[in-house]
Amino acid sequence: MKTLSIDPGTANLREIIERGTLLHGHLGPFLVGGIRMGLLAVTLLESPGYFGLRAESEAGSTTPLSCLNDGIQIGSGCTTSKGNLAVIDGGRPRVRFATDDRSVTIELREEIVRSFRGADVIESARELETLPIEELFAWTIPSSP
Repeated sequence: MKTLSIDPGTANLREIIERGTLLHGHLGPFLVGGIRMGLLAVTLLESPGYFGLRAESEAGSTTPLSCLNDGIQIGSGCTTSKGNLAVIDGGRPRVRFATDDRSVTIELREEIVRSFRGADVIESARELETLPIEELFAWTIPSSP
């Protein structure tokens, strides 16, 4: 069995978003935010994704915030069915990603989330596709002991 990996450096973001839309059922900003969040985690943790990576999402199970979870699955390869994506009801667009020896917590910036309110869902999603990572997210990597 061939093990897949995710290479954010060579990945075509538009194609990943299209695949995510097929899984999720529609295009939306939390889906795109989750995809980009997962790709950022793979980059920061130098992980191939899919296996050896765990995620705990605070997005919960209430839409539209929970749509972030489908994006996380597409962008990081962590899934609820493999047991390496846990979803808790924190009501926040924040996810902690971890490998065996490193972790990072990534959160969608509050001003970005506020910009979704009353905006066109497709336009918001397309905007998130192009915004610089630093404008989209805040992240913390705990220092080693």
